[in-house]
Amino acid sequence: TAAVASLDLIIRIVAQTSGAVNNIGNATTGLEKFEARMKGLAGPSYAAIGGVVALGKAAADSASRQQQAIGSLESVFGDNAAQVKVWSDQAALSVGLSKAEYAELASVMGAQMKNMGMDLDTAAVSTNSLVALGADLSAAFGGSSKEAVEALGSALRGEADPAERYGLSLKQSTIQAHLAAKGQGDLTGAALEAAKAQAIVELATSQAGGVVGQFAREADTAAGAQQRAAAQWEDASATLGTALLPYMQQLAALVSQLSGWLVENEATVRIVGAALLGLAATVLGVNA
Repeated sequence: TAAVASLDLIIRIVAQTSGAVNNIGNATTGLEKFEARMKGLAGPSYAAIGGVVALGKAAADSASRQQQAIGSLESVFGDNAAQVKVWSDQAALSVGLSKAEYAELASVMGAQMKNMGMDLDTAAVSTNSLVALGADLSAAFGGSSKEAVEALGSALRGEADPAERYGLSLKQSTIQAHLAAKGQGDLTGAALEAAKAQAIVELATSQAGGVVGQFAREADTAAGAQQRAAAQWEDASATLGTALLPYMQQLAALVSQLSGWLVENEATVRIVGAALLGLAATVLGVNA
């Protein structure tokens, strides 16, 4: 009958509606679970992105530092820079210094010897000898290779106190006595200064005595391994940064261009900014 048909239609509609509601409910539950999972992944994702950005910046900084240090080597040592670069490439394992650290220290020390009148060939060899001695002194007396090398560099400037920490006596009176023993006591001017620089190298090496070679002998100790590892990491970071530098430079150029465009088109920026704010407000309203 008509009444039975109408009742059957109502039942079907209710059943289908209930199914649709259930499906919507299931879909909503699924979306909520998905949202919860995405929120849970947000923190680690941000951390990962931040880590990558930080690593990229550190690598770029290391590469830039290394480039500047190598440039200083070339300026100071001229034709001898090629050999000094070879020593800097080996510095992580030989003296526990990164390539950049070695180049920075060698540039300063080489410039000091050069200004004291020492020829570049001798200055290059003497610089490497003092850097190696600094690594040995640090292994024997503590501290880093960089600190010990800087103490030896101070002696070249006439400052003997820093080297005393490592058991060395490089006072002017000691240097003069050494020159007199070699028959160089009557030297004057540039010849005297060059002789003093060579005397410091000879005195430091002789006074170090059994300490010479200490850094290599302590290669298997925790301190030696840590110093080498740190230097190797710095070199690896600089290598990565060297690959990234062209892209960093392109990005800097784009940022510079964008900054200039923003300044020149302030009115346009305001209009676009207002439009974006309006769009954001609309999105928030829809979400609400």
